[in-house]
Amino acid sequence: MKRSSVFLYLGLWCASLALSFVAGRGFGSADVNHVPPSHQHQPDVTLWQAQTMRTPLNPPPEAEETTLGSLALGTETEARVALLDRETSVHTHRLLEAAFALPLSDPRRSKEIRDLLGHLARSDPRAALELSDGITSLREAQRARRQILEQWATHDPMTALAWATDALTDVPTNLRNSQMLAILRGFAQTNAAGAFQYANALDDSTPSAMRLKERLLSEVIETQIRGGGLQDAQTTIALMPEGQSKNNLQRELVNEWAAFDPQSAAAYVQSLGDGAPSNLKSDLIEEWAKKDPPAAATWLNSLPEGDPAFAKASATITREWTLYDLAASSEWLNSLPASPQLDRAVAAYTARASQEDPATAMSWAESINNDGLRTRMMQKVAGSWKSNDPAAFSTYLDGGDFNSKQRKLLESAKAWPSNRRD
Repeated sequence: MKRSSVFLYLGLWCASLALSFVAGRGFGSADVNHVPPSHQHQPDVTLWQAQTMRTPLNPPPEAEETTLGSLALGTETEARVALLDRETSVHTHRLLEAAFALPLSDPRRSKEIRDLLGHLARSDPRAALELSDGITSLREAQRARRQILEQWATHDPMTALAWATDALTDVPTNLRNSQMLAILRGFAQTNAAGAFQYANALDDSTPSAMRLKERLLSEVIETQIRGGGLQDAQTTIALMPEGQSKNNLQRELVNEWAAFDPQSAAAYVQSLGDGAPSNLKSDLIEEWAKKDPPAAATWLNSLPEGDPAFAKASATITREWTLYDLAASSEWLNSLPASPQLDRAVAAYTARASQEDPATAMSWAESINNDGLRTRMMQKVAGSWKSNDPAAFSTYLDGGDFNSKQRKLLESAKAWPSNRRD
């Protein structure tokens, strides 16, 4: 056993002695292996007490210093470590009793139970799963199980996967898949390469199996990147054979990367050359535009004319930019060559501008090339304009060159609900 592990357990043991005194006062002689039903007497323990009584996951530095020269490795130490495991489990059970005894109306109850079950999963995941069956809400029970499985796989992924092979056989597909995702997420936190290898070896002979495999691989890559393993993830994907699976993982890579470093993500996309799928560029723009629409627009302008990603990406930028600056976004749109590819972007601008400046919005709507989209956007503007300024709208109709059918469509248009984000 590693010396650092011994120090960790000894630190936990010291903390557990203090916890036993506090917990004993709150719980008395409660049966630690029994979660009380709601009609039994509730222990005089508040949620805050339950939170503060948890055994710390890491020992304080002074605990390590105290034990540094005091114990040697061997049978006696291993026995004490085993005792510490039991002590920690006992206290977690007691805290779970307190959490289960909280009123169902307490908004903190569900999260407290989930967190404690996740803590118990570090030492006794099967017991934690069994206790999760006592959660009355099916949704909360599944959330708890996912948290337990993620913790289990973080510490012992192969045992968790072996359990899943048997236990999830007859579970509905959506629940089985969500629990497998939790296991792979936990696995990837400590061994991303092993998790990827496991997921990549799964059967993909049916459409449903292929979908699950790709979801699991994406989950591993996402977890790896969020854990600081961006370069390793990039290398792993680069070594994959060409195909849809690789394209999907490249999209996952770009999505995660662009969320914190869009410039580098853009350089990666450009490094792929002409063979880069257009959806990679669209995904990059979607993340980038949320944080910096002008920068995303500048990068989009650098793409070759007629790039397949332009239509969707320009609409994404416009939709995000108009949330903050209608004038600047309209200047950018006006700077672009007129093209049917801009129809979606113009529609996005029109939708936003209809709430602020319906006369200008109507001019934009009239410039849309696609007949059906142009009619829908003019109706949208008409409904808003008629609702906010009926006199000005009537003047617009009287001055327009509309046939009777067109005029009737605009006159009967209803205002659409605003979808503006704060």
